[in-house]
Amino acid sequence: MTRIGKTLTKLMIAAAIAAVTPAGLPSSALAAGSQEAAASRPALPLMLRDRTTVDGDDLLLSHLFANLPAGMDREIGAAPEPGHRLVVGARQLWRYAKSVGLSWRPSHAKQSVVITRASIQIPMDVIADALTARLADEHIAEDFDIDVFGRKSKLFVAANRPLTVTVYAIDYSPRTQRFDATIGVEGSRSVSVAGRVIPIVEVPMLRRHAMPGQVITEEMVAWTRVPARKAGVTTVTQREDIVGHTARRPLTAGVPVRLTDLRPNLLVTKGDLITLMVRTGAMTLTARGEALESGTKGAVIRVRNAQSERVVEARVVGPDMAIIEPATLASLNG
Repeated sequence: MTRIGKTLTKLMIAAAIAAVTPAGLPSSALAAGSQEAAASRPALPLMLRDRTTVDGDDLLLSHLFANLPAGMDREIGAAPEPGHRLVVGARQLWRYAKSVGLSWRPSHAKQSVVITRASIQIPMDVIADALTARLADEHIAEDFDIDVFGRKSKLFVAANRPLTVTVYAIDYSPRTQRFDATIGVEGSRSVSVAGRVIPIVEVPMLRRHAMPGQVITEEMVAWTRVPARKAGVTTVTQREDIVGHTARRPLTAGVPVRLTDLRPNLLVTKGDLITLMVRTGAMTLTARGEALESGTKGAVIRVRNAQSERVVEARVVGPDMAIIEPATLASLNG
């Protein structure tokens, strides 16, 4: 192709572009035209929501309708309380739409929106802790637990609020050991609850089984809280009634121990010949004597000296062994 032919081809292309582009229209004007075209596109259709969950205290128009036109959203009332719901019927929906100029009408008379509040059900143990603290402060000094009537909590709190239960009032009857209370949480209505107090005692239980004749040591005992009704008058409740005592019969671990299950761990038995010790300064003298009483470790018993037949008091210090106390020795010397 000659140089003249190439030039004619370029002129023809330029003429074609000029034919489709408006003369003298700058590129910025073209961009603005594109934005106007986008703005003129039809908006998404207004839609009624079936159900919605509200996070805050206010009920907004957007909680009822989706695809609201820009700038149309506004507060229309209060959100339902935690744990409750609000049903907005067709007539009220139409009134809300009409008040802001929305072209919407219900399609049937039963059309509605169900609104719930984002909330948390207060656990029963949180409620029990609050009631226990109030009862301990005002009514009960001894150890106790409580049983709140009802399996499920009737108290709800907004999802963005702390799980802090307030006891507004409580009435307790020592005779029936029952209580009635009014409780609530911030931002929610108060509710009534009732329950009963369960007195508690600590009793010793064995960590492992014990056989007859076995001495119960401190390490074998675990103290456990149990309802007082499960501890009878014969149940062991004092340390000195179990530690150092001997099992009369096989004892099962994890079961309250009765006084009748134990007997004192006698180191000296009445009628037995035992060793009597007398300490004078750095010297220790021994003699034989007959125990006139049985005794556990540390018990003071009467002993008859086998040689002098004199009766003295001595403190049991081991199996078949007792020591004469200094006071007793002084009286003998006197």
